[in-house]
Amino acid sequence: MWSSSKLPVPLKYLIIITCCYICFGCKAALDGDFVFDDNVAIRKNADISLESPITQMFRNDFWGGKLDNQSHKSYRPLTILTFRMENQVYGLKPMYMKIVNLVLHCICSCLVYSVTKAIFATIDDGVNFYAAVLFAVHPIHTEVVSGIVGRAELLSCICFLVCLWLYVKSRLPFLLLVVFLTSLSFVGLLCKENAIMILPTCVTLDTLKHLKWMHVIKCSKKHLLTQRNFKNALLVLLTLLLLYFRLYIIDFQGPTFKAVDNPVASSNSTLTRILSQNYLYALNTWLLLCPDWLAFDWALGTIPLVEYFSDVRILGTAVLHLFIVLLLLHGNRNELMALALLVLPFVPASGLIRVGFVIAERVLYVPSIGFCVLVSMGFVKMQKFYPKFRRIILMMFSLLLLVMMAKSLVRSIEWSNEESLFRSALPICGNNAKVHYNIARVAAEKNQKEVAFRHYKRAIELYPEYESALMNLGNLYRESNDLEMAEYYLKKSVEVMDDFSTAWMNLGIVQAAMKNYREALASYKKALKHRKKYANCYYNIGNLYIDMKNSSMALKYWKEAIALDPKHSKAWANWLAYLDNKGYVHEILETSEEALQHIPNDASILFSRANALGKLGRYEESEAAFLKAIEINPNSSLFHANLGVLYHRSNKKQLALEHYRKALSIDPKLKSAAQNMKKLLESR
Repeated sequence: MWSSSKLPVPLKYLIIITCCYICFGCKAALDGDFVFDDNVAIRKNADISLESPITQMFRNDFWGGKLDNQSHKSYRPLTILTFRMENQVYGLKPMYMKIVNLVLHCICSCLVYSVTKAIFATIDDGVNFYAAVLFAVHPIHTEVVSGIVGRAELLSCICFLVCLWLYVKSRLPFLLLVVFLTSLSFVGLLCKENAIMILPTCVTLDTLKHLKWMHVIKCSKKHLLTQRNFKNALLVLLTLLLLYFRLYIIDFQGPTFKAVDNPVASSNSTLTRILSQNYLYALNTWLLLCPDWLAFDWALGTIPLVEYFSDVRILGTAVLHLFIVLLLLHGNRNELMALALLVLPFVPASGLIRVGFVIAERVLYVPSIGFCVLVSMGFVKMQKFYPKFRRIILMMFSLLLLVMMAKSLVRSIEWSNEESLFRSALPICGNNAKVHYNIARVAAEKNQKEVAFRHYKRAIELYPEYESALMNLGNLYRESNDLEMAEYYLKKSVEVMDDFSTAWMNLGIVQAAMKNYREALASYKKALKHRKKYANCYYNIGNLYIDMKNSSMALKYWKEAIALDPKHSKAWANWLAYLDNKGYVHEILETSEEALQHIPNDASILFSRANALGKLGRYEESEAAFLKAIEINPNSSLFHANLGVLYHRSNKKQLALEHYRKALSIDPKLKSAAQNMKKLLESR
């Protein structure tokens, strides 16, 4: 371990950045995909799309939904703005977004050194440097750095640290400083809600730093009416103003969470809530001390409630409280300030305000600054108390850093894809239904049906009212052509959650496949009752009417689907197929032209248009449309076969033969291509 006093400051920053890179910058970690919440908040978020008005993100929540009763009330428009800017520059590429997060983490880690050096100016600089290095490598930060939605924590942390530095070091005039601090806090608040604690933390640290302990009781009006106290009082008032703004944005209504998301907050017993919440504080502290139990989600019964004083887990709570009491009674000024840096940023996640999680590693990002300072203070004190063992103590700290770096590296690779992330939670949260649900979901996407069946059933076993797992298991049975079991689980899903529109629609699809048309139509209408603007449901009703031999009603509902979602390619394709069956060639050209304005690179639409152009003898235009469709989907045997027919008709026999052969290489059972190629060869 190096002696920090001998290192020049630029080299210290270089070491901190290098540590960040080693932990989170390897190719396997960066070259990943969108995982978990990234999919909803980024990939599927309309506010990040360049086609959506930029002002829309200031009206919606973090997930792109309206700030209504169904919203989690997460309002982070500036974080969304950064994602939108990246989308504009290089598209939605996870690797680049992860690199931005890594750079921001490097900035935060360097700021930790600069800010702690300013706050704890009277102590050994080794404390500040070791704290920054520990912060840089701590595995608890993996979710924030490697999960792209962790951008919110990173941005608010930068605002937090810059505010602290300004408050301690700035020589700006009084009012200008207050304006800067409030503005930065407001910016932080638009990145993540926990930034509401920036100004209170500044005030608390300043109070602890300048408080004269022997004169607390004897302070006079003269002492109270100082510029510092006036500034602190003003900052407290401005915090209340920021809080009012934040509540105003959500219409002074709290978010609605399911009981399973946070069983502690949902418990009817006051004693259980108090005991369990205090146990969670101890568990969060343990994750900072020993970050081995790391998981993407801790909901759905992962942590049983603490209901009685006889529960052995209360010992962990008692140890934590004893440590805090001893620190308050015997700690020096710097130690109390470090404790404040740990406790105050954690307040928004402490249970005082109802949150939708039990434990979330991301919320420990800013509080871990205080933790890292306390640990570093402990190591430096040990060196002073036991000078003979100084080298051994330094080796212990070096070993701690190496172990944490290794853990962060492994964890960052686990965060590179959903399968490894979800499976990594099994040893820690094996009784968490959401873990099994997500493993099953990924397995189903990869067509690993046996694995998907096993984990969906385990999720339902752990949580019988898991409506999404019931629905997905039903869909899996439908894909396996076991319609009776599919109907059973889909019905169970809507029994649990009557307004689950997606489950009602999927139930309708199964009932339609079973030829129970009346029941299917009733299920579809139930879906539309709970979700009026449901394009997929209108599309499926159209398909139902086709099965019922009512093509005019089918067309009506496909048009409804397109009106709601002009990019609904399947509805357009069915409309074009309907026109083709009727022999309306000119209408196909008009409709496909309209469709391509919304979906310019849809292969099926181009294919329909190419066929229509060929029927009209417009061979060159038809050829261009076919070639574009094949460029988009080169492995469609039908596309090659029909282009072969076009070349056959226009007497380009060699080209026709090439595409017939290509069609048969893709699908050797395609009879039309085989027959046409036979005719072509016979005519040569």
